[in-house]
Amino acid sequence: MTVVEEIGHTRLRRLARMARALGRSAALYPMVEIAAEEGLAALGGASASVSRLEQRAGVLRTLINVGKLGPSEVRWPKNETYRLRDFSQLRGVVTELRVWTVFVGDPTADAQEVELLRSLGKGSGLGAPLVVDGGLWGEFYATRDWNDPPFTDADVAYVEVLTAILSGAVSRALHVESLERLAFLDPLTGLANRRALDQAAAEAFDAVALRAGRSTSVVAFDADGLKKVNDRDGHAAGDRLLVSLAALLAEHFSVLPGSVIARPGGDEFTVLVTGHDPAAVLTAAKGFCEAAHELPVGYGVSCGIASTSHGREQEGPGGLFRAADQALYEAKRSGGGSLVLAPFDRAAV
Repeated sequence: MTVVEEIGHTRLRRLARMARALGRSAALYPMVEIAAEEGLAALGGASASVSRLEQRAGVLRTLINVGKLGPSEVRWPKNETYRLRDFSQLRGVVTELRVWTVFVGDPTADAQEVELLRSLGKGSGLGAPLVVDGGLWGEFYATRDWNDPPFTDADVAYVEVLTAILSGAVSRALHVESLERLAFLDPLTGLANRRALDQAAAEAFDAVALRAGRSTSVVAFDADGLKKVNDRDGHAAGDRLLVSLAALLAEHFSVLPGSVIARPGGDEFTVLVTGHDPAAVLTAAKGFCEAAHELPVGYGVSCGIASTSHGREQEGPGGLFRAADQALYEAKRSGGGSLVLAPFDRAAV
């Protein structure tokens, strides 16, 4: 067997191994990591990267870099982007969906591409489009060192197969991600649903969170008079009211990062707040109630609040939700349009 044939067989085995590994993973980031590492090894490159296209911004955003990284590169970059208009080869990827190569010693090479390679301390580069569900999703990019030979047609052929396998895996991951996201969303308002709320509550009461002593609050709301709105103006009007309330909730609780805003069902809304002072939660809830009262439709909201205090955290999330529901029931019983704190919380705030 010749050296060329041995390299070909090794690459085929690596592709098969990568395909099996991608088939076992359903999460996007592990997939791109596997593909970048396998591509780097098979190409004998210096580095490899996977980027995602942000069409509206006109940029490629790097998700991962592996191998011998340049001075400004990190493995999992937070904000590494490349504007398409600055690189002719990238524009070719977008418009023609073609693989491209560049070598710093080529006098006809794009100046920007050559400058990028020099800044990374590399001698040649190769880029290939990642086409997912018929459209450009991103790019696989590899480099070689100064002293290594530039990429060949055989390398291009290998990368075409690698990106086809990765593109299929990315498509599957995105569909799974979409289905999982839908499973945790209320379809009307786009807020978290009961399933997502319960999961967030379980995480807030896990052993690590309890040891950290983080305060957790539950704010329960009811849209007062929703049935009247439905009966008088139709269910479409009632739905618009719920959507408006959801938007107000997101606005007023955005000052408390990490809050989980949910619509468990019907006219109910619940906000789970972890790691913020109960007084700040009360302020946000009051602001929302006042804004809801000013809406041109509906009759405002009733609200009940409970926070972890006086050993209530030992009752688990169920105890906290029950306390908030009891406070909400008291607010509804008083005629609606009011905010009631659970008994322990009245003394604390």
